[in-house]
This record gives sequence, structure tokens and C-alpha cells, in this order.
Amino acid sequence: MHGSSAPSTPRGTPSRRGRSPRFTTDSPSQSGLTSLPSNFPDKPNSTFFSSLDIRVEGATSFESGSDKETDLAEPEQSTNNESKRAPRKSKTEALAALNSHARSSSPNPDDEGYRDVTNGKVWSTTPIPVSPVLDLSSVKTSSSRHKIVEKAPRPFGLEDCPEFYPTIEEFKDPMVYIRSISGEAKNYGICKVVPPAGWEMPFVTDTEGFRFRTRLQRLNSIEASSRAKLNFLEQLYRFHKQQGNPRVVVPTINHKPLDLWLLRKEVQKLGGFDVVTKGKRWSDLGRILGYRGIPGLSTQIKNSYTRVILPYEHFCDRARNSPTMSPAISRDFHSKTQMNIQSMGKHSRLSATTTTVGDASTPSSPLTATSSPLSEPPDESEYKVGNGASSRPRRSLRMGSHELPISSSKKSIGSDNLLPSPVIPSPIFYDKSKDDTKGTPEQNCEICHKKNRGEEMLLCDGCDCGFHMFCLDPPLDTIPKEQWFCYTCLSGTGGDFGFDEGEEHSLSSFQARDLEFRRTWFESHPPDPAIRKEGVMSNRIGNIDVSEHDVENEFWRLVQSPHETVEVEYGADVHSTTHGSAMPTMETHPLNHYSKDPWNLNNMPIVSDSLLRFIKSDISGMTVPWTYVGMAFSTFCWHNEDHYTYSINFMHWGETKTWYGIPGEDAEKFEAAIKGEAPDLFEAQPDLLFQLVTLMNPKRVTDAGVRVYACNQRAGEFVITFPKAYHAGFNHGLNFNEAVNFALPDWLPYGRDCVQRYREHRKLPVFSHDELLVTITQQSQSIKTAMWLIDSLKEMTDREINDRRRARSQGLVEILEQEDRSEDQYQCTICKTFCYLSQITCQCTTKIVCVDHISLLCEGRTGHQLTLRKRFSDEEVLETHAKVAERAAIPSAWRGKLNKLLLESARPPLRSLRALLAEGDRINFPLPELASLRKCVNRANEWVDSANTFIIRKQSRKRSRRSRGRPSTNEPPMNSLDDPGDRPDRGLDDLYALLREVENLGFDCSEISVLQTLAQQAEDTKIKADALLRQSPADEDREHFLQECKRLLLNGSSVNVLLDELLEVEKIVDREQLVQELEEKLEDEDAALTLEEVRQLLTRARTCNISPDNKHLKLLEARQRVGNNWEERARNILAQPRKTIDELEDFANMDAGIPIDPTVLDRLMSSRAKAKDFDKQALAWLNPEPDAPKPRVQDVMRLVNRAEKDFSIASVTDLRRTAEIATDLESRCDQVLRNRYHDTDDDDVFQTIKQWQTYARDHLRMFSLPTFEKLDTQLKLHYQWISDLPWFCPEHQAPHGASILQDVLECTEPEDDLPPTDEYFTCICNTPVRPPPPGGVSDAVQCDHCYARFHGECAKNGGSCPFCDHHHWNGAIHKERSWHFCFLPNILTKAPEITKNYSEDWKQLELIVHRVDRLSAVIGQFLSFTSQPTNQRPGYIHQVRHYMRKLYKIQFAVSPNPEVSFGLDLAGLHRILAGRPPIVRPKKRRRPRFTFGQDIDADWSDRTRCICRGRTPYLLNYPTVECESCSKLYHAGCVFYPMESPENSRFICPLCCLRKNRTYQYSDVRVKPIASEEQPADVYINTSEMLETFSREIIYKKMAPPYVQTLFVELIAFVPGQPEMSTTSRPSSSNHLVSPKAPISHPNQMQYAPSHHHHPSPPVPAVHADSYITSSTQHVPPPPPWSRWGTMSTPARPPSTQRRQSSSSRSTPQPSSRKRKHVEDTPQPADDFSRVSSSSSVPSSAKRRALPTTPASPPERPVQTLSPSLAMIVSPVNQKVITSPRSPYIPTLRNGPNGSPTMHGPPL
Repeated sequence: MHGSSAPSTPRGTPSRRGRSPRFTTDSPSQSGLTSLPSNFPDKPNSTFFSSLDIRVEGATSFESGSDKETDLAEPEQSTNNESKRAPRKSKTEALAALNSHARSSSPNPDDEGYRDVTNGKVWSTTPIPVSPVLDLSSVKTSSSRHKIVEKAPRPFGLEDCPEFYPTIEEFKDPMVYIRSISGEAKNYGICKVVPPAGWEMPFVTDTEGFRFRTRLQRLNSIEASSRAKLNFLEQLYRFHKQQGNPRVVVPTINHKPLDLWLLRKEVQKLGGFDVVTKGKRWSDLGRILGYRGIPGLSTQIKNSYTRVILPYEHFCDRARNSPTMSPAISRDFHSKTQMNIQSMGKHSRLSATTTTVGDASTPSSPLTATSSPLSEPPDESEYKVGNGASSRPRRSLRMGSHELPISSSKKSIGSDNLLPSPVIPSPIFYDKSKDDTKGTPEQNCEICHKKNRGEEMLLCDGCDCGFHMFCLDPPLDTIPKEQWFCYTCLSGTGGDFGFDEGEEHSLSSFQARDLEFRRTWFESHPPDPAIRKEGVMSNRIGNIDVSEHDVENEFWRLVQSPHETVEVEYGADVHSTTHGSAMPTMETHPLNHYSKDPWNLNNMPIVSDSLLRFIKSDISGMTVPWTYVGMAFSTFCWHNEDHYTYSINFMHWGETKTWYGIPGEDAEKFEAAIKGEAPDLFEAQPDLLFQLVTLMNPKRVTDAGVRVYACNQRAGEFVITFPKAYHAGFNHGLNFNEAVNFALPDWLPYGRDCVQRYREHRKLPVFSHDELLVTITQQSQSIKTAMWLIDSLKEMTDREINDRRRARSQGLVEILEQEDRSEDQYQCTICKTFCYLSQITCQCTTKIVCVDHISLLCEGRTGHQLTLRKRFSDEEVLETHAKVAERAAIPSAWRGKLNKLLLESARPPLRSLRALLAEGDRINFPLPELASLRKCVNRANEWVDSANTFIIRKQSRKRSRRSRGRPSTNEPPMNSLDDPGDRPDRGLDDLYALLREVENLGFDCSEISVLQTLAQQAEDTKIKADALLRQSPADEDREHFLQECKRLLLNGSSVNVLLDELLEVEKIVDREQLVQELEEKLEDEDAALTLEEVRQLLTRARTCNISPDNKHLKLLEARQRVGNNWEERARNILAQPRKTIDELEDFANMDAGIPIDPTVLDRLMSSRAKAKDFDKQALAWLNPEPDAPKPRVQDVMRLVNRAEKDFSIASVTDLRRTAEIATDLESRCDQVLRNRYHDTDDDDVFQTIKQWQTYARDHLRMFSLPTFEKLDTQLKLHYQWISDLPWFCPEHQAPHGASILQDVLECTEPEDDLPPTDEYFTCICNTPVRPPPPGGVSDAVQCDHCYARFHGECAKNGGSCPFCDHHHWNGAIHKERSWHFCFLPNILTKAPEITKNYSEDWKQLELIVHRVDRLSAVIGQFLSFTSQPTNQRPGYIHQVRHYMRKLYKIQFAVSPNPEVSFGLDLAGLHRILAGRPPIVRPKKRRRPRFTFGQDIDADWSDRTRCICRGRTPYLLNYPTVECESCSKLYHAGCVFYPMESPENSRFICPLCCLRKNRTYQYSDVRVKPIASEEQPADVYINTSEMLETFSREIIYKKMAPPYVQTLFVELIAFVPGQPEMSTTSRPSSSNHLVSPKAPISHPNQMQYAPSHHHHPSPPVPAVHADSYITSSTQHVPPPPPWSRWGTMSTPARPPSTQRRQSSSSRSTPQPSSRKRKHVEDTPQPADDFSRVSSSSSVPSSAKRRALPTTPASPPERPVQTLSPSLAMIVSPVNQKVITSPRSPYIPTLRNGPNGSPTMHGPPL
């Protein structure tokens, strides 16, 4: 990893880099920088270019004015140490200062001393605009996964480091892979790893919210020699200035300034001033410095050296060699601070600010407040103010980092050679303090140590130490007027170098700055085109092609350029704990599989093989990744990793990053080389390489004999650095990297060396190395761990035990603590090392020290008790080491056992070899010898297995062939060779081959001797068998011979070797036994052999070589043929999928002499029994007994399926066919009951069900059919219900309801509620009684009472007026339909479900009930209304007659109660009304008339006169709709008419609706005022109110903006209306005619009354006394009869039955005109009972006024409530009738037209 200096913090939150101090005290460096002359005549042109000059959006500064330099010439203006350290300039400022005769202010980059490097470019004050989010497509996010071969050599001739391209398999485990390549790669210090294709680590950083801080890097101040030169020139200038000689100038030779630093360096290389002078080598120096052919060159150079440099060298020599200024008695400046404060008034010169040093000395980074005596004082958080002098250990000299003093060099500047040796000596610290001067108020002199003559005591402005002016060498006569510094502070100039803070950036703002910087720089500094760049990658920057080598050469040129100062920014060491890692983690992206990838840098330190996983806390930058954001030329200086660990760096995206690496083996050589390059820097700061602020050109490094390698890292690539390897590099442009550390086991020795080096330099370690080792022993007890841990653990144990022994020798008290402390409590105050295992403490302080600094803890003061505090006891430490050593020794101990066993015997025992192998397997560590041992033991085991085939007899798993048959009574004992399974299968030759093989294997076991004995036994048996086979015994000796053979076989059975001779003997014995056995079995007639026994006997006979002519053998063969034939037939039957009973019966009776297989026979008999059982059950169900239980169809089908699976049985087949028919019948019955049955033939469902009943009784009586039985019950109920209908004909056994339904439908149409307007409609029928044609004779008859005219045919029916004669209604005159309506609803509700679902008669009855119910409700409400005498007006007589015509045609009585007849009630009312004179009508009123814009428009080309008024061309020929009122055509879209409306739907245009005061159902309609009247836009004409009030004036109303579909109509003209005039009426009684109250649902209805009446009365139509023909005068009709009311109370006016929208319903009677000039003049309100028209020319079909049609898309079907009539019918007698809510007695109406029931039911 790399970075720049960062703040150093305690170990709790470790930080490993130094930070750049922004606040300093007055110092020689500052004075020198701020007091440079401005009149230097030969001042070279210096250029300055800073990236901060490029302004971008999103970049913010940390501190205002932080980049401004202040004049520090007046120290009194700087208080509280808040002065800011000015940026350091180039060495030319120091050169100019030497030429200055007076001090002047320091030049800024804008001063004339600096030249613009951008060709006069003036930066815009407007920042470059950037996006808040970085566009990742604008950066390089991937690179080639194949090696790029560059033909051109690298700059400086460097060799590339190795590049590795692992496969996917190799890439799985990073630790294993790195370990595999480390053998090669560690020799280069660094290497590059390119992931395999397909591995793409995602970039998860939020580019919008990610912000980071940068550090400023001035390139020419980073290089070691450049900074050393600058420091020397500053010190030289300050020295001459303090000596009173500020007018010294830089000598010039041949008009070229002399390089004083190079001159001094070359003189020292040649041996010093004296050596060069004596050797007269000044001329050689001239040539070395580059001067040629200049007369007097050597003299000029010598004089310059003598005048300018030599006095300063003498001053330094005297200071170093002075006894009072020697390191042994060097002073501690901080210990003098308290005295300086107390003696401020006594001295003529005091420092402007002082700081009291506290007890704690926090380790600081190279660039913190304690970095040099000329930097700022420490922060208050780092030091506490104590009472009295500081107890801090005093040191002889001050160091640049961690209060390190300058090492006292034993080499003389004038005489010693400064070329470094390969070994770098450690810095020397002088920690012993002088006598305590605590409490002394006077300042003492640091030279003579006296406190007198305080008025001549001079205080150093850097360290506040006092000096007598006369003690100085050379002495000072007067106090300097300006700042004065002692030698120590003067020689420490430049120790505070570091990187200043830049700005805070987002990624997009940093990208914009980098792009502009690179474009500007390379356009003003284009690369040399002559340089060969073949095969080198390049970028197009602006208009310039720049290769990677061009960028590299330019970078090093700028680093070494003394006159070109380039300042860039670097976002280094960005903590991922604060800003988040750019790689996914389990906390941020748990579902991303890359969060678990081992190459994820968040996982790398904690994978299984990384030792850093044993560190107990997270260390930012080591175990937690850091991110780095680089720009062009930003650099990371030479350094190696903390604790010499490995590091891995991954580039997410961006431009190339160039790396330089040095192998760890050359680390000391490199340190010597860089120290030789700038010895002054290392003399002042021995730990300079820890600070990451110094570069050295790779060429100079290689010239010093150090190996340097390089590589170019690109997007998506890893760079790995190895332990102790120094590395550096720079960036080619914007890039984003992430890095972390890890450690492999081979790192442990390096880690210990690094801790020791930190101790020598007193640098704070990042973690405790000893604690890490202890943690490893606690958490990993494997042998593998012990092997690589033991050496380090032994070193730690020996060192710790030795340290404790040294501590005990001083008599310290010991304590043991069992718990860990925080790390700052076991860190040595002196050397900063972590003393984890033991520390030295004292009760007087919280500080601790190690054993080496025990004398410095309390500085030898008496009365203190030092304590040795131990974390573990000695026994625990030694025991831990012993356990690890024991585990580590396990592999070597095992190896020793193996070697001992092999050395003891040439043929080691196999048992011992096996034990060693098992022990090695248990050792969890790779043992190289284990593989060979395993191979040897495995081969030996194979031989033993082969040997055991002879030694151990194989156990047969088969039964003996004798045991399978019927045992014989005299069966001889069976020998072991009878069973082939027990017979050995290896012969004597195989046995001897095994014995020969074991001789070459080289091991010993017991099986060898056993095989040798077995071989001897086999040879003996073979000899005996040969002897028996050679004998030819006689018949009398045959029995004895057989006994000898059997005895040999019995003895030979113990020899597990196959002997051919023994087999021949066995055949002889078997043949004799088999012949005897055949005689016994075949001659016994009762003995029955199975087929298997026959086959076995035949096999044995052939084996024994019995003659084929043997009679027993022939008999066996014959039986085998018969048995095989039987077995074949039986198996064929069993193999059939379905078997018949007849086939199975054939095997029931068979010949007993046939040898059979008993198992096959058993299977046959079992199948036969099952088949017969199935047949029996099927027959029982097909032909059941009378009282037998009936099976369910499901059970029958289950048995059929089981039977047909294996058998083919006729009865089962018949049963299946019958059961399937029953199942289908049940299914059909279930469908009928569920109302899901659909008959495709459209037959009567009930006739179909009757057929089912007949079939089921005839053929399906054997089954239980529950569903069919339910249907049969329903069918019986249906026919019972049919017979209960009033129109049921017993003769035809069928109902005759078609004519009744037709009459009901004709008389109950909802549109026919109003009486006809034709004056000739007076008859009881529905045909008008018209006068006869001229000359014709009329047969009409007129009633004497009511003057109604009747047709002659109509008058014959009853012979009297049906309107007046009540006999027509009380039953006196017989009618065919002589029942009462109130009984029909009960019949309807009692119908069974099947009737409701399928019966057309029920549907007819339902329709009749609902239709008549509605008519009953209308008539009932009308009668209720007219029951009041005031409402019995002659104008209602037409309505009465209209109702009576309907009831007359229906014939049956209609009323809610059987005791009531509406016919009688209407007849009585008719008689009353017919005798009343007409009421005088008021004068006619006139409604206002409107003329709209469409009325004056001409028809358009498509014959429309639409709302659009023809102003929209694209509507031409658009679909149109015609108004049925005015017959005008409108575009359907213009009037929002839905095109999907049915064809017969009625349409009334918006204009007609306005004129008739109706609501337009498709949209809202608004009328705009006349254009001449200037009205606001939201004011419209209220036409509705004008029509209702017959207004004479226009009524306006203000309306909100429309939110629904709205049409706008423009009013053109207006004809005022005429309100009602005063009327005269006939004198009346005290009962006035009162207008009926409006229905509750219409509260906005208005009432009109004559002006002279107190109570309003509706106008009554006048009736002519002669003809009783309706008059044309206006009358007030009753309300419509279609509303449903809850109770039958008598209302003031009959409610309406027609469903209407409340917005359009009005109760105001509307006038009608006999003669109409316009169709629009006569609106047709829906709430009039009748309208009178005298126009006789209108056809009769149009005389009947129809109600308005419902919309095309009717609303949802409303809930049908019970009408008054039905409520009375179905409710109990003499109970209150309530019709709402819905009654359960009446079924819901069907969705027929106009709410009527439908005539069709569900399809059948």
C-alpha cells in the first residue's frame, strides 16, 4: 500500500502516515523563505503551476486563506501558535536570499519570479461545471486480460516485474495462489496479477455522496537531493544572517550561478576542504561541476567555498566537537520550557509563545508538531500542563520524528567519506537526563550551565533554551534584532517537510480538475515525437497523443526540475471505515456474491491463511482497506509496508498507475543508496523513509547497485508487494484504487525484524507482534501452525524469560494480571514498543517502560516502588512454548520412528508398518515419506489378501444341492467338496507364485509361514490321490476302495488348494452315491420328484459320467421333458395380462406323475380362486335376492376395476356396463338438481326425467341410486304443484295459461299507465269508438249515466255499462277466470326447486304475479289518493276507465285482499266522477322560448346541425344520431352518444332536453349568455328555473368549472314566458281543493295556487256536459303510479311508480297546447297521468302517451321490494302490511325489459 503522510494517532484507531502541519512557529526555514530578495539580477526564470488554480464545482477548501503566505518577520503578531506553515519554494529562493542585501517579502507564485507555464492561459473565474454523479462510462473500468508486449524499452532501462494470469481454478484461493507465485515474485519485490475473464469486481461507492480530502504535492520538493539542497541553502543563508553578514551573495562563474550544494557535496566526496586543497584538485571540481576553459576557475571555486561554505562548516564542526554541545550533554528543550516562562521578564529575547510539556508523549508522525524544532508546538491534546518541570526523558538531540534527536555522526565533515555502507546504523538516543533543575526560576546557559548574567542570556527562538552571548562560538556582541536560532535548531531546518492539505472533492469534481490539468499541461508541454513508442499504450489528451512512457518521463523530469514547480493533489489514505469500501461487503450488499469473494479486499486480511485475522481489532489501512484517488503526476514515495507485511492493491477504474519495486533482499542497499544521495536529510531525520515524503530517481537507485523493477497497473488488475520490499510510483491520471495488507506464515521473521527496527527508531508499531503470536497459539492448535510458529515463538519466549530475569535481578515486585489491558497501557514510553507479556510500572505514574528502559521510568528518584507486571506467568509462557514445540516435533518424531524401523530390519514387520501409516494419517501435516509408506503397506495388504484366499476357506452362500431335495434315510456324510461354492479356485502353482512374490516385497508377516505349511500339505494329498487313482480294485474290494476315497476327500477338505487329482477321486465317490440314490427314488412308486429335483439329478449324472444307456437316466430325461412342457404352459398363462377362469381350471386337475414346480402351481391356484370370487360377487349383484342389500355404484365400479385388472370374466363385463349406465344416470340427476342440466334436443326436461324413471325401474333396481331418488321426489312435488294451478285442466292434465299470460302482458305494460289521449277511447275494450263514415250506421251504445260509448259487441257482454254496473265486478256475471289474484303469490312461492329451474308454467306464473302485482300497486295508490273527497275530480275519469279496461280484460279479481275488489272500487269511483261538473280552468300560461345557435345554422354538408356547428372539419362524415323529437342529426361524438347503444334505444338531443326541462343523460349541458351581454366566464343561464317559473327575464347562475363531460350551447334569442294569471272558479264549499304534497323523494317540487285562494288547488280539467269528451283546457293530473310506498296510508297525492332521476323529476303540472307551432313547445313530463290532445289526425297507435325510455345502458338491477298488494296477500290476515325491506315470500324479478320478468329461463 502507499500513501502520503497522515496524522499519527494512538493504536486504538491506528493511522500509519504522517500529516502535513498547517501551523508552525517561527523557524529558520520560515525566516529564510519569507526574507528572500526581490532584486536578484541573475535570478533564473522559475515557473509555478498548481492544480488548485483550476476551479471546479464541488471542490471546497478546508481553511480560508490556507494557501496564502504570511510574512513572519514580526513574531509578535503570531499568537497561540496559530501561524500557518508557508509552502516551501524551490532552492532558487535560497539562492536569491544569499544575493540579497536587505530582507524582503517572499514571492508568491504570482510574483515576477514565477513564470506561467500554460502559455499565458488565464484561468476562468467561473468554476468548471460538473455533474454531482460520476459517469463511470467516462473512465476506464477494464483492461485486457492478456499480456501486453511493449516493444519499446521502459524509461531508465528498467525491467518489468512478473505478470501472472491465473486460471479460474487457480484464482479460487488467493492465499494458495500467492504462495505458489511468491517463490518467483518475491525476487522482484512486486508483481501484477490479472484476474481471469469473467471476474468483475463491482464498484459500489456512491459517487454522488462520496467526498474526500486531498494533499498537495510539489513534485520538485519530493526528490531527496532536491530537498537536501534546499535545506542546506536555507541553513547557509540563516547562518550568515545570524553572524551579521546578510550581504553574502551567490558567486557566479562565467555568468552562471555556482551550485553551492553540489560544490560542498563533491568536496566532501573528495575528502574535505583540506584534502582538496593539499591535492590541488579544485580544477577537477570545476570539471565535475561542468565548467570548461575558464581562466582562474580553480581559484574562483576555492575562494567561493572559503568565503561562503567554509565558515558554516567550521561553525558546525565546533558545535559538534564542543564538550558543552556534545551529544552526551545535549539539552532537552522541552525541559527548559517552564524556566523560560518564569524568566520571561529577565531576558532581553524571549520566544513569543511557549508550551508546557506534559507527562504523556504521544508518538507522532514525521510531520506532526514534534517533527522538528522549527515546526509548530505540539497540540494540547498531546501534552498536559503539569505543575513544575516536565518529567519527560531528556534527550541529547532533537529528531524530526517522534522526538528523535539528530544522530551524532562520528565522521568529520571535512575529512570523512560520505558514501554510505550497505548497513545503515540505527540512530543513537541519549535518554539519561542531567541533574534535575525543577523549581529553579532562573534560565541557565546550555554551554556553561550557569545562571548568572541573565541580561546577557540569549534565548533560541526555536527551542527557548538559553545561551550566554559570550559563550557562543563565535561570540555575539549584541542581541540580534531579529530571530536567532541555536545550532541544533539551525541544523534541523527542513525537518518539518510534508504535504499540505488540498481541497475537498467529489469524484466528478476531481475528474474535471484532472482532465483540465492534463489537457493544459500536455498541450503546453507536448512530448518529443522523436522518442520511439512502438507497442506502448497511449491516450489522446486534448489534441496530443501521449503514451505511458511520455507521462513517465515527464513525471521524473518535473521531480528533478529545480525551476519548474508543479503542484498536484492526491486523495490518499481515504479510510473505508468512514467513506465505505468500493467493494461490496456483507453489511452493505449481503446479496452480492462478490461480498463473499476471497479476492475482495475486505475479506483478504481475514481469510483462513492470513495471519492478520488473529489481530483482535480492526486496523484502518492494514486489516480494513484504504482507498486512493489519484490524478496526473500524484505520487506515493519510497516506502515499505507497516511491519514489513504483504500488501495488495486493486484498481477499480481509471488511468494507469506506474509502480517501482525493490526486492526485500535489497532493502538495506536501497537505504544506503538514498542516504548517500542526501546524507544531511538522514542526519537530521534518521527515520525519513518512514514518512513517505521522499523520492529517488530509479536510475540513480539502479546505479547504486539496487535492483529496481516496474509495472503499469491498469483497471481491474492487482499489484502485490512482498515483505520488506520498498515500492513507489505515480498516477497517469484520475484513478481509484483500494489496498489492504495481509500476512502469510513466511512473514513472521520479517515482522520481528521490523519491530526491532521500529524500536531502534522509536517508531510506534501498529500492533503488538508478541500479542499476535500468543493469539495464534490460543486460536490455532494445528501441527501446520506449530511448524511455522515455533521459531518465532521460541525467540519470543527466550527474550521474555531473559527480560524477566534481568528485571528480577533488580529486586522488582511482581504482579500477574489475567486480563488484557488497552494497548496504550503496555507501550513503552521511551522506545514506543508494545510490551505485551510484561511491563515495568510505578505507582507514581501511569507510564510504563520495557526492561531496557527501567532506569528512565522515574529517573532514579528514591521512594518509588517499581513493579514487574506480567500478563502470563513464566510457567504459562514456557508451557505454551512447550506445547507448540511438541506439536511442531510430531512430524519429525514420526519420521524418526520410520527410520528406526527401517534400520532395525531389512524385512520389517507388516504390523509395525501399518501402525506407522495409521499414525501418519492422524498427523494433520503433509509428510513426504507417507506416500511411499502407504504404497508399500497397500502392496503388502494386497499380498496378504491373496494369501488369505488359501488360508481362509471361502464361505458359500448357496445351499447344498442335497439339502434342496428330499433327504435320504441312509444319506452319507457330505464332504466339503460337494458344494461347488466351497471348492477352492486356486491351485498349487498359484500358491508357489505367492511365496516367490513375497520374497521381493521386503516385509514379514505370519501368513508367509502358514502358506509354506499349506504347500507341504497339498503335496502330500496329491501323492495319496495319485496312488488311489492308479488302483483298479476288484468287486469284493470295491467297498473298501470307496471308503479310502472318502477318507482322502475328508482329509483333503482341510487343504484349501485346488488339486485335479482330488477332483477325480471325488467323481468316483459321487458316481457310486448317485447310482444308489437313483435306484432308491425311481423304483419307489410313492416317491414324487419335483421338476427341480429331476434337473439336479440329471446334472449330477452327467457330471459323474454315467452312461447315457442307463435306464434310470433315460427315465429322468423323459420326466424332465413332460415337466418342462407343463411349466412352459403354466408360465404362459401367468404371463397373460387378463386370464379366464376356463384357462385356470385346466391346471386344477392334472396327472400326479408329472414333475412340476410347486411355486408355479401355487400361483395358478391362487389366481383361480380370486377369479371365481369375482365371478360369484358379480352374479350376486346382477341377480340379487329380494331382500339383499343394494350396493352403491361406486363400490360396484371399484370391484369391476380390480377384477378386470387381471381377469376376463363375462359376468364382470356385464356388471361394468350396467354400473356405467347407473353412474351416468346419477350424474344427469345431479346436474338436474344443481340446475346445470342442458338438454341438447330442447325436449321437455320433465318428459325426459319420466323416461329415466321408466328405465331405472326396469333395469337398475339392483343399485342404490340416492341422487335419482331425490330427483324422483322433486318430480312428484312438481306435478302436485302443477295440479294446484287455477288454470290446470284435469281433463287434459295440463295447465292452460298462455292466454292468461298474453292478457296480463297486454294490460300491465309500464308504458301504458297513462290513459289514451284519443277522445274516442270510451269503450271497455282498447279500440276507439269512432263515428261511422258518412252515410253509415253506428252500432255504438252509450251509457245513460256516464255517457261512455261502447261497441255493440262489447255492450252484449252483460248488457250494461261495465264502468257503472257493479255486477260486472262482484261476481254476479260469470267469468271463466273466477279466481282471486291474492292466491297466486302463495302458489308461486310453494313451487319446488326443480319447478323453479325448469318449468315454463312457473316462469309464466312468476311473470303474471309480478306484472299484476305492479298493476295492483298502481291502482291501489290511485284509489287511496282519490278516496279523499277533495281529490275526486272529474278529470280523473279517464284514468279510472283506463284501469277498469285492464281489469276487465284480465277477468280475475285483483286486490291485495280476497275481501277487496279493485274493480268494484273503481266502478264506484267512476259513478262519483261521472256526476261532477268541471272546474273552471285558469288562463293559459306560456313558457319562455329559447333560440340557440344551432337553430339559426344551416345544415352542414353531411346534413347535420350539430353542437360543433360545422366548425371542426375532421368530424365530417363522423357517425351520426337522430333526435326523435326534432329529427335533427348530430355527430355521436359531439353529443357523447355511445356508439355501442342498442339500435332501438331512444335519443333526445341536448337542445330538446333544454326546452323540455329534462336532464340530458349523456353529459352536462350549459347555456352561455347572449354574446351582447358581457357576463363573466363562469356565469351561465338557468333554463330549468326559467321554464319552471315561466320567467319573463333571463335568470343567471354561477357555476364551478366542469369536472365531467359537458356541452356548451350559445343562446341567440329569448322570448319571455307568461306566468299564471288570476283565475275565477266556481263557488265551493268550505273544503278547498288542495294540491297534493310532493313525494318525499322530490323535495324541490313547487306548488302554484290562484292568487285569490288561501289554499292552492290544482286545475281540474273541464268536462263537456253533453259528450264527456276531454277538453283542451289545462288540468292537474295525479302523480305517476309506479313508485313503491312502504305502508298504505292515504297520501295527499298518489306516489309515482316510474323510476326517475331526482334531478329531472318535478311535481309541477305542465301545460299542454292543443295546437303546437313547434315541437319543442310541448314538453312531455313523466309525472302527468294524462294529457289531452284534440288532434284527431294522429294515428291511434300514437295517441297513447309513452313514458321516457331508460338509458341505453340500464343501471344495476334494483332490489325489488314488496308492493302493497303482494304484502297484503302474503301477510297474515288483519296484520299491518309492511312492504319494505324485501319480503322473503316473493322471488326476485328477472332482468327483463322495463324491469319485467323474462319469458325464458335457463337453457334446457
